[in-house]
Amino acid sequence: MGLVLKHFDKTGGVQITSKSWADAYAGAAQTAEKFFVQNIGDRVSLALALALVQSGSNDGNTMMRVAMDTATVLPPYGLSAVVGAAGGGGVWGVTGTYGYVVTAYNGLGETQPCLELSVNVDTTTKKVTLSWQQSANASGYYVYRTPSPGTYGATTKRATVNGASNVTYIDDGSACGAGTPATANTTAGSAPNYGTVPTLGNGPLSVGVLAIGQWACYWANRVIPSGTGDDGNPRQSLRRFTES
Repeated sequence: MGLVLKHFDKTGGVQITSKSWADAYAGAAQTAEKFFVQNIGDRVSLALALALVQSGSNDGNTMMRVAMDTATVLPPYGLSAVVGAAGGGGVWGVTGTYGYVVTAYNGLGETQPCLELSVNVDTTTKKVTLSWQQSANASGYYVYRTPSPGTYGATTKRATVNGASNVTYIDDGSACGAGTPATANTTAGSAPNYGTVPTLGNGPLSVGVLAIGQWACYWANRVIPSGTGDDGNPRQSLRRFTES
């Protein structure tokens, strides 16, 4: 599969392939938007750079402005599991395949979940030890478990793990409590903007290395100077991620 990047809107919960702004004409004040990108491939990326290249023949990329987000807590990644040996004292009521996701939280809200991990529990006495990579600036993590991987109902929150550096959890199969994974990342603020726009500048933008499942977050906007004509300026740009 190689490197595969998945693009999301400002909520972090809706995959997008394009973005349209209103009022795309010369001299109009544009509203910056927040975007997420995630490596869902099967290899770690090299150093990624993001270029927003303006379509058309006249202005190149001079209309586009971009910057990395520094306030948002990003979801955990690298979720893995070790199933303990028989006799571990677990209380699993039903054996089979369970799905797990982990989110991070802070004082403002919760992230969207990490990539799901499926774990097979084949006796009633095993324990599942989960581990994941730390999320910078998180206050802790929520662990969710489902008996139907891919589907998380209203009572799938297994645990709250306090502290950003506490990145393991041992599940003995006890019942889950109320809660379902967040569908939007609210750790930098709520709707409609989900955060405050940083200072934007010209690209390209250094995204850095993304491990499998790792996220990055950036803001983008357009500046269309007064007097800019339509010829050669269709108000469109392409987002290009390149490795180096």
